[in-house]
Amino acid sequence: MVSATREFAIVMLFILDPPVMCQFVQATVPPTLARGSVIEKVMHVQKTVVFSRDQDVYITCPEVSRIKMTQQHLHDAERCGELNDCQSCVSTSFGCTYCGGGACTKDKCREPLLDGNASIPVKEIDQCVRDPNPVCLQLHGCQACTANTQCHWDYEASRCKAAGNRTANDIVDTLPCPPACAALTSCENCTQGECIWCQNEQRCVDKNAYTASFPYGQCREWTTLSSKCRAAVSGKSQCGFYRTCSQCRDDPACGWCDDGSRTGLGKCLPGGDSGPQEEMECPAHRWHFTHCPSCQCNGHSTCLDGHVCRQPCGNLTTGPHCDKCRTGYWGNPVNGGTCQKCECNGQATHCNSETGKCYCSTKGLAGDHCEKCDATNHYHGDPSKGSCYYDLTIDYQFTFNLSKKDDRHFTQINFRNSPMKSDVDADFTIICSVPAKMNITIRTAGGPEKPLITGVNCSTFRHRFSKTEHLFGVEDNVTLTTFYVYVYEFQPPLWIQIAFSQYPKLNLQQFFITFSTCFLLLLLMAAILWKIKQKYDMFRRRQRLFVEMEQMASRPFSQVIVEIENRDYNELSPAVETIATVPKKRKKDAPSPIALEPCSGNRAAVLSLLVRLPTGGHQHAPPGQVAGLAVASALVTLGNPRRPSIEHPKEPKAKRKQSQH
Repeated sequence: MVSATREFAIVMLFILDPPVMCQFVQATVPPTLARGSVIEKVMHVQKTVVFSRDQDVYITCPEVSRIKMTQQHLHDAERCGELNDCQSCVSTSFGCTYCGGGACTKDKCREPLLDGNASIPVKEIDQCVRDPNPVCLQLHGCQACTANTQCHWDYEASRCKAAGNRTANDIVDTLPCPPACAALTSCENCTQGECIWCQNEQRCVDKNAYTASFPYGQCREWTTLSSKCRAAVSGKSQCGFYRTCSQCRDDPACGWCDDGSRTGLGKCLPGGDSGPQEEMECPAHRWHFTHCPSCQCNGHSTCLDGHVCRQPCGNLTTGPHCDKCRTGYWGNPVNGGTCQKCECNGQATHCNSETGKCYCSTKGLAGDHCEKCDATNHYHGDPSKGSCYYDLTIDYQFTFNLSKKDDRHFTQINFRNSPMKSDVDADFTIICSVPAKMNITIRTAGGPEKPLITGVNCSTFRHRFSKTEHLFGVEDNVTLTTFYVYVYEFQPPLWIQIAFSQYPKLNLQQFFITFSTCFLLLLLMAAILWKIKQKYDMFRRRQRLFVEMEQMASRPFSQVIVEIENRDYNELSPAVETIATVPKKRKKDAPSPIALEPCSGNRAAVLSLLVRLPTGGHQHAPPGQVAGLAVASALVTLGNPRRPSIEHPKEPKAKRKQSQH
């Protein structure tokens, strides 16, 4: 049985290998589909699937691979991270989320931040806190910016910013905006601001509104420079301002009318392909709308073979089409224009071919006609009577580097110096990095300038001006002698080192006398100091000896009486052997110390004995020995001696006594 109403089916495709991301796709089943067939297709579908009466939901696999989907996700996340305000973040087409604090992300917010009264995270623009800053940044004009009460115009940065909290005085003190570009009616006023002047439309528009103002390219010529402005007459064409045929042809409302001289002369007139306008007179065979005459010599020459100008060009012009002035002349020779000589006050050989500004050949000259000196850089003089000079300071070395683009026209530089010390010679030194010539002149008080050195190479040059030949110094506020140095015939880039110095001349005799005197005085002082040191060392040794003697004298002392027996001759002659009866018991004759100095702890002491010196077989001591006695000292231990490690059992044990060793 076929139902008259539309039925829907759900088809679920499951692909396990490889795993891919699937999505729901809605599809509509035609009404002619039998209910039974639908039931057969969805019999294995879970009952939890929600059916719609208008659409069928299919789960299908996307055609895009997982790699491309991941790349797209990362790209969207990067674009979201570039947004820092709520309105811009949630207004995108790739599902960004605003997390507060200027953080915008594609994924979930990691650490949600509070952002005013907004509920974080924000996904809808209605949830954003009202922030005027994004709106203000989109306003590019002062008028549009100040029209919004929440914005103000920053004149220094030329941009619109959020106003924030401002007082009434701040609002009153706000500077007024300049006139709108559309309100400016002259080229000069228009080009002074951030505006564009359309020449053919005679209209001033904002730079940001140029495309909207001329959507079909109505503005064929525009400028932002006041130097290119042309004085327009109301109701008249702009064609008369074009001086050449090529410029005239670029304007679709103009055409070129040749004068018939076959030299390239003519005039630009309003018209079209059929000819000029009715009020303009120009024969048809002279009218050129889509092409120019083959001969273009600007009226300063004729053509060979119909298109090559004869050389040389006349009227002080040059070039393949005689459209430029010769060197030393300036002007606009196009279409019969003239050239005039450069007026450079004799200080330059050529000038700008369009403006006539002179390229001064001497460093230090200034002005369009080289009529003054550059006093700000210490150049002084009178260009009308001479030249400009750099004032050199005495005893200083100066380095001039002529390597800039503006220095390429210089071929000469001048210096001057006035030595101030009347009793010292003046030394002059100059070094040039490239070949150049140099002249040196001198001028005395009230006298003319006289040459001293001419035409020398200044690569490395030194000279001394003697004080006996020249008067140096100042007298009655008048400089007695001034040196002038002219360096010329060089080609930049280069550097020049120059110096005038006045150092006193070294007197060798006086130097050696002074040196010898100082040296002898130094030796004398050294000898005196050495003797003083010897005396002091001797004094210290004597004082140290006195201290030692006092310490020695302060030690304890005592007296001892010693009896010295005379030696018998028999005792002194060991060669004679006598047999004597030895008694059984002999009186022990042990030496006794004359002094015992115990050490700390009373475990050791210094023992001193009197020792009788040998007499060498004589009865008396040899000469030189007072009594034949000597004091012997030894370090001994106090207390009981150790028991010997080896004892003799046959010997009787003696009574242990305290002994001294």
